[in-house]
Amino acid sequence: MSEINQSACRKYLFPAEAPSPDHGLFLVEQIKFVICTSVRMIDHRRILVLYLYSKGEVGHGTPALAFTMFQASDSFITYAHGTEAKTRWRTSMLCNLNRQSYYFSRREFAFYSRMDEERLLTFFKSRKESANWENGIDAIVHVQEDIRCKQRQRRERNRKRAIRAKMKNLRPLPRDLKEWLRREVLPAYFFYDSKKGGRQVEGVCSACGHAVTVERAKHNDAGTCPHCRRPFVMKSNGRRGRLWERVTASIIQRYDEDKLIVRIIKGNYTAPRGERGQVDYYEKTRIIVGMNPNGEPFEEAYHNEFGCFDITPWKKGYPPVMFLYQRNFNAETCGFLYCRNLARELAGTPWQYCQLKSFYEGIQDEMQVAPYLTVSRMLPAIEFFVKLKLYWLVTHLVYKTGFSGADTVINPQGKNLREVLQIDPSDLPILQRPTATVDSLALLRKLREEGHRPDAAFFDWAEQHDVCSSMLMQRALHYTTPHKLMRYLGQQFASRKASNSWDHRSAATDYRDYLGFCETLHYDLTDEFILFPRNLKRAHDRAQNMIRIDEVRQYDAQIAASEKQLKQLYQFSADGLVVLPPHTAGEIVSEGHKLHHCVGTYVENVARGLCAILFVRKAEAKRTPFYTVEVRDGRIVQARGNNNCAPTPEVKQFLDTWKKEKLMARAA
Repeated sequence: MSEINQSACRKYLFPAEAPSPDHGLFLVEQIKFVICTSVRMIDHRRILVLYLYSKGEVGHGTPALAFTMFQASDSFITYAHGTEAKTRWRTSMLCNLNRQSYYFSRREFAFYSRMDEERLLTFFKSRKESANWENGIDAIVHVQEDIRCKQRQRRERNRKRAIRAKMKNLRPLPRDLKEWLRREVLPAYFFYDSKKGGRQVEGVCSACGHAVTVERAKHNDAGTCPHCRRPFVMKSNGRRGRLWERVTASIIQRYDEDKLIVRIIKGNYTAPRGERGQVDYYEKTRIIVGMNPNGEPFEEAYHNEFGCFDITPWKKGYPPVMFLYQRNFNAETCGFLYCRNLARELAGTPWQYCQLKSFYEGIQDEMQVAPYLTVSRMLPAIEFFVKLKLYWLVTHLVYKTGFSGADTVINPQGKNLREVLQIDPSDLPILQRPTATVDSLALLRKLREEGHRPDAAFFDWAEQHDVCSSMLMQRALHYTTPHKLMRYLGQQFASRKASNSWDHRSAATDYRDYLGFCETLHYDLTDEFILFPRNLKRAHDRAQNMIRIDEVRQYDAQIAASEKQLKQLYQFSADGLVVLPPHTAGEIVSEGHKLHHCVGTYVENVARGLCAILFVRKAEAKRTPFYTVEVRDGRIVQARGNNNCAPTPEVKQFLDTWKKEKLMARAA
């Protein structure tokens, strides 16, 4: 297909003779464009020229020419005459030139004369579709749609050829891939025929395929294969049904000198009832990882379009996500890593020392490989962190896990451990534990700041009970030691552990708020009678009630000014519940008094923009307090109802929906 020469067309932008303004078509209200035609030889090509006159712009003189369309047998282009046109030359089809509604109406166009329509039909007479055309408008619409379809097919073929050229030199997948999936990745089973009174049972391990003997086999019990030492699940052939398992795996190969390709494999294991299982796999995604000439990393993804028998089944981009908020197996790129070829494939590349295998074996979990390869080029210090077994730190740097303020805690550009983590080297064993997180680092630094000696037992307790956040521990550690804090919160939890809404995190939150009340009321927190009240809940509520509404009215202006922004960011309704922002500081305090919790102490933080307090109300009773939510850094920190109760399943489901629809969308 050859493009129409625009410069040569300029000579024919206007017809030799303009239509008469007294023509009856210009008086028909339904018609918007009147078309005149002519056939010209332009740049050695036979071109049909359509002059579209806008009926709406006709005055007492000559009708206004809106568009001039140049139509060849295999292409077309249009010149816009309007003074308001941003682009003079357009590639739109006739049906899209000036469309003001979703549907295209052929009745809006009319030919100036029968001769103009016959000229158009004669120009396209060689096309087979002419037998089905009712008029000239149908003819040009069908011809242009056919041209557009061929253009799309041509572009798609060019894209496919380029993709096929990129994939041409890829090496085959490893020969032992199926064996590796069966032995190391897919879940293992022990299939046996049950016998009454049999102490030793003979069967087959699905991982190694060997016949083994197991003591006291029981259907669905766990065990270990005596031959390959692989954990398995025992399945009686007489009781089991069809088994189907699927996993995702990643294989890394060298693409060229400074690029790698990550090949995402989907493995399947199917075992019909009474039969031995079969392992199969297919390749779904390929991700090319490298650096641009300007030094920026890139990931170029392609996915396999099943059922596509064109030039190549590969299409640019990641696989489409078919179901929101559900598992999309084919779109997943997180999986097990094939390590048998890593040393050979990474040797001599910029990733030779990226410690990918050590990191994968250290986390003992599935992982996304492409982001790790990309970030390791940007932050070479990742090699150092993996060698120190700081897997949580590498996970955060690569996948941005943890709270949103973690980047203020970590300095990834630092040259040594003190600069990166701002800790003493003697504290490294605390952060090398498998359960350590970014919160553990923040808490460790807070302990050092307050003069306390870090203890692994304290961190184990904090991580076990989800109270590792430095925001929960900061105020308490200013007045007491870690071990006293552990003992006190444990006692308070034990005194109320029968309540479903009370856990160690609830106790830590209430204690933090209680200490804040005491600071506001100028209590002497050096007195252990005040610092450790026997009944934390009762002392918490008593101190809260002493915070008067009058003390927070000074923040009314700031809270009222932020109401409009909070509505735009957070207001939401679903399932008979709504999320509303507060109007005044007094409304926040009143909410705390009516629901018997401490939200009234958050007024100053709300006014300063450190957090957002939002009200969850029933749609039919928007004035009645129901639940209160605290949001920090775009995530829900806590949600409390009457007497600090936890959300009911219905409210929790509503908050999850709100988080997906509002908070996650805002973060994205």
